[in-house]
Amino acid sequence: MRRPMTRVEGTAPETHDEEAVVVPAPKLAPPPPAADVLERDRLLDVLDQATSGEIPSVTLLNAPAGSGKTVLLGSWFRRRARHHPGGEHLAWVSLDANDNKVFSWWSSILQAVYRGAIPGPALARDASAHEGVGAFVDACARLRRPVILVLDNAHELTEPDAVKNVNLLLRYLPSGVRVVIATRFPPPLILPQIRLEGRLREITAHQLNFTEEETGQLLARKNLALSKADLDRVMERTEGWAAGLRFLTLALDSAPDARGAIRAFTGDDRLLAEYLSGEVVGPQPTYVREFLLSVSVCPDLTDGLATRLTGQEHAGQILYTLTRTNALITQPGREEGRYRCHPLLREYLRAELSRRHPRAYRRLHRSAAEWFTDSGDVLTAFEHSVAAQDEELITRYVQRFGLRIVLKGHGPRLHRLLGALPEHLLARPQVALVAAIASLDDHDLVAADRYLGRIDTSAQPLRSGRLRALNAVAVVYRARYGGQLEEALAELRATNAGDTGDTDLDLLALAMRGTAALWLGDIPGATEDLERALRMATLERRDAISLQCEIHLAGIACVQGDLAELAVHTGAALELARSHGWTETSRTAFLYTVLGLAAYQRLDQESARRFSALASRLLPAVVDPAVELLTATLSAAVEFGLAADPHAVVETLRGHRKRLAGEPVAPWLLACTAPIEQRLALRVGEPTWAMDVMERHRHLLAPYAEHALLSTLVHLHRGRPGAARRRLRPVIERQTRTLVAHTLIESWLLEAVLADQAGEQNRAHTALGHALDLAAPLQALRPFHDAGQDIRELLVRGAGRFGRTEEFASAVLQALPAHPGAPVDPLTSRELELLTELPSMRTAEQIADSLYVSVNTVKTHLRGIYRKLGVNHRRDAVVAARRRGLL
Repeated sequence: MRRPMTRVEGTAPETHDEEAVVVPAPKLAPPPPAADVLERDRLLDVLDQATSGEIPSVTLLNAPAGSGKTVLLGSWFRRRARHHPGGEHLAWVSLDANDNKVFSWWSSILQAVYRGAIPGPALARDASAHEGVGAFVDACARLRRPVILVLDNAHELTEPDAVKNVNLLLRYLPSGVRVVIATRFPPPLILPQIRLEGRLREITAHQLNFTEEETGQLLARKNLALSKADLDRVMERTEGWAAGLRFLTLALDSAPDARGAIRAFTGDDRLLAEYLSGEVVGPQPTYVREFLLSVSVCPDLTDGLATRLTGQEHAGQILYTLTRTNALITQPGREEGRYRCHPLLREYLRAELSRRHPRAYRRLHRSAAEWFTDSGDVLTAFEHSVAAQDEELITRYVQRFGLRIVLKGHGPRLHRLLGALPEHLLARPQVALVAAIASLDDHDLVAADRYLGRIDTSAQPLRSGRLRALNAVAVVYRARYGGQLEEALAELRATNAGDTGDTDLDLLALAMRGTAALWLGDIPGATEDLERALRMATLERRDAISLQCEIHLAGIACVQGDLAELAVHTGAALELARSHGWTETSRTAFLYTVLGLAAYQRLDQESARRFSALASRLLPAVVDPAVELLTATLSAAVEFGLAADPHAVVETLRGHRKRLAGEPVAPWLLACTAPIEQRLALRVGEPTWAMDVMERHRHLLAPYAEHALLSTLVHLHRGRPGAARRRLRPVIERQTRTLVAHTLIESWLLEAVLADQAGEQNRAHTALGHALDLAAPLQALRPFHDAGQDIRELLVRGAGRFGRTEEFASAVLQALPAHPGAPVDPLTSRELELLTELPSMRTAEQIADSLYVSVNTVKTHLRGIYRKLGVNHRRDAVVAARRRGLL
């Protein structure tokens, strides 16, 4: 007996007793696009490329719910239809649970293929899988053009028979047929085999995520001019997940304050929570839902942490399965054993946990705190102790780990956490003092003063030696930003801070003591404390305080002109900053100031400007006055020659100095900065300002050589060379102490210029030799540059007579700007080549041999050189060439 046949829509029935199977039309077309859909060309192009060619390929879009798979495929489907009308046949099937029935599956596929095309034969209800594949192959052949078949929601296919039929279809795809499959998780298809055959193309969840640029375009459609911070926040929350962005745009539609809505948008948003409950969490088994609630207290998970939180020994297997099923749990970097919950899903789960099981919420945070403590991550442990709202646990963690958190570089995060604690908890001295130090590490003086004020006004004295030492450290830290630093340092030294046996307290005390001593002018004491602190910090891996010590020791080396130490400390500081992501933070602002000052002294203008710009940009609003003054001086020095209004540059620098006039300033700091300010003032024609620099710092610099140098420059400007030389004599005779390495160099250079003006050429050459002897080990070029053209002339005249510093003298000469005068008749390239041979004093014959020319040619070129330089002898030609910058 003949089997009954079922008619596919568009075909003529063969008998009147056939059952018609009607496939709903919406199943066979992509959903209509939303009005505000953003077509992402990069993904549309990826799909075009994946489905190109005649090879029967399979393209897989495997991503979580809400990743925008259907929207993307719909956009691409419609674009293909527009761009390839009649060139290829497009078929779409939105799969559902009913397609697990084999006959329904084949009915949907065949009707999708025949839709809008020539009719084909009907398929029997009890047709075998091979008959179904045969009907599909026959249908594709009858179309006589390439076929693209889109199967959306393939995760709905779970029954073995349905999976078997799909696998058979994929195995026997005819030539010119490409299948695109969208699924929330990989169904048990023969995808590995197809991958091995080279026929599988894959588009991952990561690729489907909106980029920052695409997110900005999407939100711009709401007429929002988002700041970079707002956009960063959106990306941090949504990670480009399409559903998250969609629900955010819905929230923005009804929000009067867009930026406020962005800040308030979380996984607990009502519409988003309903979606997550229905599409992500709801389909999971009960034990998995409870598992997700328990682990939601932690954004990042490991197998061990998940086991501690849930009590389930197979927690790692559950997490792995969740990643495989695209339940918004991922493995960052595919690192085995580590997992991460999407921020919006975690916020939803955490809110659910807090509402439904508040006691369990706090208990789970306590468990997490214990686990992270055991793992050595004390900052995360403290965060969980705060979330657990366990005041005794919080106090214990602050007392035990607070300073360690600051010294490791997490003071700002600790400051924010402590700022949210109840007032009665912050009134406890052990909490208030750590809170003050964390506030200072975050440059929040208002909060620090508030916390320290609690200690000052407390009726209860600090009962333990540790608390008294901790208080003294905090007071010195605060005084660094303005206050009685000398008195605070004396009080700190009166405690046993630095030798209490508490590693973190002693380490912070040494660092604060060393920094305060540096700004008060005690460089030997500062060096001793900072080096000791650095050794401890390196051993204990307290990297933030290591960085601070390295930078301040680099500053000392820069002042002392110790290039080897400078390179060691700046190199170590840069490596620490790079390894922790601190290169673009306020922690490295002073490092760039030190590097900029060193580059300025080397006449490396480009590096000096680059480091100065970095230092100025990264300098926090609240900073050590000494650091601010050094940074401002460097900025003025490097910008002076480039500024359209140099006078304004000097005025700005004077403003900085006047504002800091009441702060304690070390004499060495003035010795570094005052000469620069004075020279700039003289260069803009402000002798009164130059005199003011000298007089303003007389009380601090009078005993030192630097004050004599300032006075000498004033005398020179007033045309008093005799008084200038008398003022210099105690300096060059070493009767007064110099604070910075370059002062003695500058003094000998001034003596050389003054002696030459007085007609004492031998004395001038000797003085210049002394300057070169001092400058060569430091590679100090700046003093020669600032001394002007007179020094260049002396270098030219003395060339060849500087002995062991001859090489450095040549380097100085090359670095100094040449005299603006130049020959009217320029030297030819051959003459310039010959000119470089003249200082060697080789004979004309030897030069001719080396240049492969005749002696007569050399002599002809020599005559041309002499004529153009206006000289008659070889030595005079070398001098003239050096004077003009040709050598």
